[in-house]
Amino acid sequence: MKKPFGFIALLCLAGTAVYGAPVLAAPGNPAPTAAPASMLTPGTKVHDSAGEVVGTIVQVEGGRVAVAVGNNGIVVPANAFVQTGKGPALNVTKAELVASVQQAAQKNAAALDKELKVGANVSSAGGNSVLGQVKAVNADAAVLATGKGDVTLPRSMLFATKTGLAANLSGKQFAAAVAKAKGAAPGQ
Repeated sequence: MKKPFGFIALLCLAGTAVYGAPVLAAPGNPAPTAAPASMLTPGTKVHDSAGEVVGTIVQVEGGRVAVAVGNNGIVVPANAFVQTGKGPALNVTKAELVASVQQAAQKNAAALDKELKVGANVSSAGGNSVLGQVKAVNADAAVLATGKGDVTLPRSMLFATKTGLAANLSGKQFAAAVAKAKGAAPGQ
């Protein structure tokens, strides 16, 4: 099933210590260096500690990097990446990363079930703006009342935060997606 707006669900993991842990150098090998910001760009493949591809960078903003891992994703600090011959890598195995993402997705689903109620505000991913207010909820989506009319968002694009509901879109991305869906240019 194609996801509306073409954006991947990104989960903000509360604990990123496993990804930010220092990489220990093997005896006789130099310690790895932090991946330069120039390596952390959308579309770049991300590897695990064994060199296996684990995902793709989809967004970099404010020192945080969103990485698509299968149908889910993670957001980790930029300083959690190390530079390798294959590109940026995280100090975690693919199995550990996938298990962590799945666990986070399950926790998010449970938290979302509690928070996703008619009347609740939905903020942008960074919490900088309110995108709309929940007007209706069904098993797969929520209808938001917005200044541009009602917009349906799949549940996979929503997550619970400490302060309420958020969508995995910035305010600008949301406005552009709504405009595209409604057939108008953003800001019209």
